Amino acid sequence: MIEKEEADKMSEEFVMVYVTVDNEDGAVHLATALVLEKLVAYVNVKTGARSIYEADGMIQLENEVVIIMFAARKNQERIVERVKELHSYAVPCINVMPIVAGNPDFLDWVDRQSR
Repeated sequence: MIEKEEADKMSEEFVMVYVTVDNEDGAVHLATALVLEKLVAYVNVKTGARSIYEADGMIQLENEVVIIMFAARKNQERIVERVKELHSYAVPCINVMPIVAGNPDFLDWVDRQSR
């Protein structure tokens, strides 16, 4: 069994990446590309998000799809760049968050799946 300190240290090496896209097909395309390229290990695609923001002086209400990806921290810059290349938006929402704790078995698997 992994000790708590070892598990905590291990979890600092991983990130969760949050991205929004305009439709499910785009989300699946983006997610599949990143998994195939071994930049991320695991992706959740969640439809039904409602985004509200101001642009050009007007409030915008948009239906979007949320993508949540799990990866090794060492890939985070390449992930951001690749998402920007594949994304349909000029300025996509891409946020990288450290994973501060988690299931060590899952994180070990994420490490093996991410280059």
